[in-house]
Amino acid sequence: MLIFRSLRSGSSGNLLLLESVRGRAATRLLIDCGIAAQRACLGILEAEAGLGRPIDGVLVTHAHTDHLSYAGVRVMTRLKVPIYVHTRTRRELAHRCLSPYRLPNGLAAGDFHFRLFGDEPFAIGPFTVAPLPVPHAPGVTTHAFRIRHGATRLLIASDFHDPEAVVPHIYDCDFIYLESNHDPELLRLHFNPASLYHLSNPTAGLLLRHAWDASRRTPATVVLGHLSEERNRPELALTTVRHALADDGGRAMPKLIAAPRYAASEVVVIED
Repeated sequence: MLIFRSLRSGSSGNLLLLESVRGRAATRLLIDCGIAAQRACLGILEAEAGLGRPIDGVLVTHAHTDHLSYAGVRVMTRLKVPIYVHTRTRRELAHRCLSPYRLPNGLAAGDFHFRLFGDEPFAIGPFTVAPLPVPHAPGVTTHAFRIRHGATRLLIASDFHDPEAVVPHIYDCDFIYLESNHDPELLRLHFNPASLYHLSNPTAGLLLRHAWDASRRTPATVVLGHLSEERNRPELALTTVRHALADDGGRAMPKLIAAPRYAASEVVVIED
């Protein structure tokens, strides 16, 4: 069985769970851990993920603190969970959530359990992870992930603004988690320049439509993530993407889910 669940999604903190169960063996990955407080992070993991079972790693998309916070790093270190970061992201973390003034009790940045990856695919248990560089904010190395689990293909893509960056990798996916950050009209009314580094609802819809038309198989489920609180609404994101995927050829529409900001999503069974 392969399942996905968004535990938190948005600029207030991102925490995703991917779990593979094969017989008695289980591998559990988190993607990002940007919860602002250690107690809150532990509470979410306990309530929604179950801390009685080990976590095998955290894949980090980039060094913004809503994706990897100092609290998240401390919790993962306390739980002895390795943190997988790109070599450039590791250097950027030294100037963000791991700057010296944030390290109490004599800890140094080298005390944390970082495992570095480069530009080539790497394995974590049954998962093969291909890091995909995507354009986000200036000076911040950011990656999406194309993940293989046997014959099953997944794409996790958040915090980027150019859909061309993931076009070669979005084809024939069985599951997609895709940023759908803002509605253009709400952005016009409540402008925030940071939103320009994120994918809009219409662009997410067009990207998914392109994947739909060019793929031999289409995902059973698409989760829309990282919705802006002020410049988006779940129903706006879902309606925009549904409209983009409207099809007269009789193909079944993927199940669409908007990841909640302050709560866990439903459990998505990707592979039974």
